[in-house]
Amino acid sequence: MEAYPMPMFAKLTVQDVKKSIQWCKNVLHFTAVFELTDDDGNVVMAHIRGKKYQDLMLVLGDTQGAFQEERVILQFAADDADVYVKNAGADIIEGPVIRPWNARELVLKDPDGYVLTLSMRADHEKTFHDVIDEVTG
Repeated sequence: MEAYPMPMFAKLTVQDVKKSIQWCKNVLHFTAVFELTDDDGNVVMAHIRGKKYQDLMLVLGDTQGAFQEERVILQFAADDADVYVKNAGADIIEGPVIRPWNARELVLKDPDGYVLTLSMRADHEKTFHDVIDEVTG
């Protein structure tokens, strides 16, 4: 599977990551690029792809509760996620925070309640394969 930077993609909050992966495989003919599991072996995040640049990130989360506006999150590549912290009017939900998939992310909410993540590589020395090896043990 080719590894390439993605300047933008959608992150979907789902109830069951494995079930969502299977649906995307069967219906959309997507393939799994990467799956992240918790300590119990449950898939909590998956990067899946259809054609080139048709990438989705599926993340385990609350799809029924208080955070309905966070079910679809737009993810944007940023040269420096930290610079947005200083922008006037930024409604910061989280971060900047380092993610296991080698990203430093800042999560914002826009005036209409949409959630946007600004993401940059945390460690520029790590390759895609280094990150996969690190998180899969």
